[in-house]
This record gives sequence, C-alpha cells and structure tokens, in this order.
Amino acid sequence: MKKFYSLLLALFITTTATAQLQTQITSAGVFKITYGAANDYSFYDPGFGVPTFYVHCFVNAADNTAGTAFEDAWSNSTVTMNWDTTAGAYVGTIDLNSKTFTQTNVKIPVGTTVNKIGMVFKDLQSGATKQSTDFYANGPTTIITLGVSTSAVKAKSSIINGQLRTALAGNLSLEIYEMGGKLVRSLKANSNGNAIDLNINKSGIYLLKITNGSESEVVKFAK
Repeated sequence: MKKFYSLLLALFITTTATAQLQTQITSAGVFKITYGAANDYSFYDPGFGVPTFYVHCFVNAADNTAGTAFEDAWSNSTVTMNWDTTAGAYVGTIDLNSKTFTQTNVKIPVGTTVNKIGMVFKDLQSGATKQSTDFYANGPTTIITLGVSTSAVKAKSSIINGQLRTALAGNLSLEIYEMGGKLVRSLKANSNGNAIDLNINKSGIYLLKITNGSESEVVKFAK
C-alpha cells in the first residue's frame, strides 16, 4: 500500500517536512494541517494549479489509550487538503470527534487520548499514483463530546469562580479538559444544591464534561 524509503531519505524528508508542514490542535480532537505556506513543495508536490489532494489517516495502537489501531482504507480517503488563498497554502482539518476510519469502519471512542496521528498525502481519493512518506501530527488530545447530549440538561450548569453550580441532582462524573483536549482531572461529586469546587489552580480556558447517568453536558469556562 505505502512505499518504503531508505532510512536516510526518510530522515531527510522528516526534517524538511517540519519546515513545510504546520500541525495545530485547534480544539479537543481537532487537528489543522497547513502545507506549503513557504512555497516549498519538495515533501509532496501536488502539481501545478491542483486545488485539492487527499490525506490517508491512521492512528497506531501504541499511540492512543484505547490500544486499538484506527486506519483509513487506502482506496477510500475522506480527508482533503484544499488550497486556501488567504493562507497561501493548502489547509485541511481532521476532526477525530466525528471521523469514521474507512478501513476499520469505526470512530475513536469518547475519552480516548490520541498522542499522535499519522498521515500520508496522496493525489487520489481511491488510491494513489503519487504520495508522500508517512508523517505525524503530535498531541496529546482527548476525544470528547462537545455540546449537550440531551436537550433535558441544556443550560442547567454554570461555573463561577471555579465552582460548579448545577441543577442536575445526584451522583455526577466530572471531567475537566484543556482546550487542546488534555484531561486535567476527573472526579466524582454528589450534587445537592451546593456549589462544587473544581480545584483548578492554573489559569486558562477549560471544558467541563458533566455526566449524570445517560445525560451529559459540556460547559466552557475560564479560570
């Protein structure tokens, strides 16, 4: 499926690709890939005037906490890199919160931390007549459900001065994430109408996932 390169060539490509490729975690589970902003296409040449090429994606079992391999079929790549005139580069997005890997036909489970995702640039959606070598975007980032899972819990919770106030009653599971998707802490709490101290000391923007049985809610807050 993939071509094999000598170690020397692979090391050279990895070094040059670092200058040509920029990877960024824009939110939990979401990678932004930018290629060619320096007008250097020696890592992968899409061809003159080509507006779109494809990205084969894979996550090795050793690179995620689920311990499972996730991979697209070489014949069915669903992620694209598209020319962005404003950026002056090809830009693509990989949203692991919603992506179904076409070889294994599964999504990465919620709560899984991905330490890095592997990619290959290629010219065709259903295969390739030319391709890059493998490269990686580094995490970590954790797959979480952003937004309210059920309308019944909508707008029931707020966080003021680092304390959770919620109309949800009973035993709650709380997970606090950085915006990049890194799990900061998890705890159990009993909601009885009193404020729940989240014990976050470091300033920043966070996401709190509140689970109460089959219901869940995500609240964004600043410390």
